[in-house]
Amino acid sequence: MRFLVLLLFIFLSSCGGGGSTPTPTPDPPIQNPTFSWEVVTPESQGLSAAKVNAAMNFATEDGRYTQAALIIKNGKIVAEQYRGMGTNEVTQLVDHAQTNWDSDTLNRVYGTRTKDSLVTSWSVAKSITSIIFGIALEQGYFSGSLETTAATYLTEWAGDSKNTITIKNLLDMRSGLVPKCYFEESGWTECNAAGIQGGGGFVGSNDQLSECINNRSMAETESTHSWYQGGFAGGPYDFNKGDWVYQNCDTQVLGEIFFRAVGQDIKTFADTHLFSKIGIAPGSAQWWRDNTTAGQANGNYLTYCCLDMTARDFARIALLLVNDGVWLGEQVIPLSYVQAIKNITTSSVVTGDYYQGAMSYGLKFWSLYGGNVCGLDGAGNLQNNGEKCVADNTIITPQGFDGQYTSMDFQNKLIMVRFSLYHHANTLQATEKKMVAASPPALINYILSAPRVATSSTSPLNVSFPQASFWYMLNNNN
Repeated sequence: MRFLVLLLFIFLSSCGGGGSTPTPTPDPPIQNPTFSWEVVTPESQGLSAAKVNAAMNFATEDGRYTQAALIIKNGKIVAEQYRGMGTNEVTQLVDHAQTNWDSDTLNRVYGTRTKDSLVTSWSVAKSITSIIFGIALEQGYFSGSLETTAATYLTEWAGDSKNTITIKNLLDMRSGLVPKCYFEESGWTECNAAGIQGGGGFVGSNDQLSECINNRSMAETESTHSWYQGGFAGGPYDFNKGDWVYQNCDTQVLGEIFFRAVGQDIKTFADTHLFSKIGIAPGSAQWWRDNTTAGQANGNYLTYCCLDMTARDFARIALLLVNDGVWLGEQVIPLSYVQAIKNITTSSVVTGDYYQGAMSYGLKFWSLYGGNVCGLDGAGNLQNNGEKCVADNTIITPQGFDGQYTSMDFQNKLIMVRFSLYHHANTLQATEKKMVAASPPALINYILSAPRVATSSTSPLNVSFPQASFWYMLNNNN
């Protein structure tokens, strides 16, 4: 069972307490079933079949741990592939020093995958949380502005320096709050560098909100903090107010703000105002909760992670964004909010010591850092000529741990969807909630994505999907 413990450290972050606002009876979801994906040839959309095939072969190669890969152009699927675990991947995991799997178990757990198989979001859920905020904002919540202070709803923050933090600060990961992590050995504590680079190692907490609200102070500006790496590399550096610091707590807090402001948990609201609008049945979008009996809905929804749907369902959300928030003639996401997401490339540039302006992060969306290891040539050799694989700040993407992506080239109406191999340890009855929790083991559904979570928290198999290389293969490979 040691493979299960791995998850408790690796990526997520959130804490739990929950609000007390009663949840009103939701509006009945209006299912829009009239959209269906059209699968067409690359040439029909002005793409090279050779380049599309090269990109897909690169994405699904045995050793990349890809469960689902799609290329979508002009709202039509031009390439799509699903698979279970490859032979080389099984061998890698079995041979890895910290893995307790055998080949039979791996093939059974990560077996055949189809378009109907679930994938998990990891931090792609952060971006969906942001979209839901944009929809609620248009409906008049949050006093009609993201510049509304969080303390308007989190009265716990009203009496100290946290009363200046805005909802926008939390959406941009620029709250100025000290990151909090949960470790099995020590419980809740200030994150170290490793914890913050993983978003916060506190997946094992049964209550994933309370500490994110309480017992967290503002970081001292112009001071050196162990968790501040200036963009994930080197350091520590001097932290300054307004610096970007990636942490799951900020997103988990947003879920509670939403609950208190709207009077409805974020999942219930999304079922009506987002998922059902684009043809995702409410029961198809499975959002995980923590293991507190208090909180928003017999547990706090993990707004920073852990939303299960099909890859095609995640692609619907990407298509909605690329179409400026319009779905079958209805403005589902406000156009102004979609435009703000597009503008993160200039409004939310990360200027830390590592990225130095080559990447942006805002409203829970990333822009793609171009990199310079661009893929494989005809002989199967890595290309690395010192040039960028893609131009910085041209691709905007939700992204999650272990290589979950719904990348969007807005200008060219081009979408790349990629999710890693996924399995959840389904020990619960269908009526029980999915949750990430420390105990009791008999009641836990762990998220087991491959390869990193399926190995070890102390010695993960550090294989990541090279997103920039995928785009290079699609756009530049000859």
